[in-house]
Amino acid sequence: MTAMIDELLHGLSNPVILFGHFTYFLLIASMLMRRMVTLRILAVASGLAKIVYRAVFVLDPVSVLWEAIFVLVNVVQLGLIWYYEHHHRFDEEHQHFADNMPDTVDRSAIKRLLDLADLERYAPGTVLTTEGMAVTKLVYIADGIVKIEHGDRVVAICGPGDYIGELSFLSGNPATANATVVKPCRALVFDQAKLTAAIANDAQLRRTLDSALNKNLAGKLSRSNNQMPTAERAA
Repeated sequence: MTAMIDELLHGLSNPVILFGHFTYFLLIASMLMRRMVTLRILAVASGLAKIVYRAVFVLDPVSVLWEAIFVLVNVVQLGLIWYYEHHHRFDEEHQHFADNMPDTVDRSAIKRLLDLADLERYAPGTVLTTEGMAVTKLVYIADGIVKIEHGDRVVAICGPGDYIGELSFLSGNPATANATVVKPCRALVFDQAKLTAAIANDAQLRRTLDSALNKNLAGKLSRSNNQMPTAERAA
C-alpha cells in the first residue's frame, strides 16, 4: 500500500502522468456540468486529450479508437443542439416555457413537448379545474394570474411559469382545488391523454416533463407562505 502511494506521489512530478490525470479531470468536470452544451464541450476536450495521451505516450490503439468514437458521438450531439437552437426558434409563449425548464433539459425534448401543446387565451372568471372533478388538461401559464381555492379559502396564487393540474396529471386523481383565472391568461395547454401516451413511448420526454413539474412544485411550495397575504387580497 505504501509503495502504491509512493508511486502515485512520484508520478505527480512526471508531466506525462500529470497529463494523463488531466484527461480524466476533464471527463469528471463534464459530468458535473448542468448545461448540456458545456457538458458536451468538456467531454470532447477530454476525449481529444485522451487520444493524444494514448496515441503518443501510452501507444494504445484500442483506446485511441474508442476515444475517437466517443469524441465523434459528442460532436454529433453538439451539432444536433446547434441545429435545434437555430432552426427551431420559439415564439414568445414557447420561449417562456423553454426558459423555465431546468438547465439540464435538452432543447430537442422541449421542442417535442411543445409540439403537443395548444396556445389558449383565458378571460378572468374562467374555471380551469374544479375541486373533486376529473382534470383533462395540463395548463402552463405563460402570462396572467390564476387563484387556487380549496373550499372557500384561497390557498395560492399562480402566475407565469406555473402549471395548473399537475398534481392530477401525476396522480390520476380528481382536482384537489378550484383554479380560476383572475387576470387574462395566455397559456400552453396539453391534453392529458395525448401527453400520457407521448411520454409512455419517449423516455427522454418523460424525464423532461418530470423535471419541469418537479421544479414547479418545489417553487410553489417555497412560495406558499409568502403568497398567503396576496391570496387573501385576491379573494
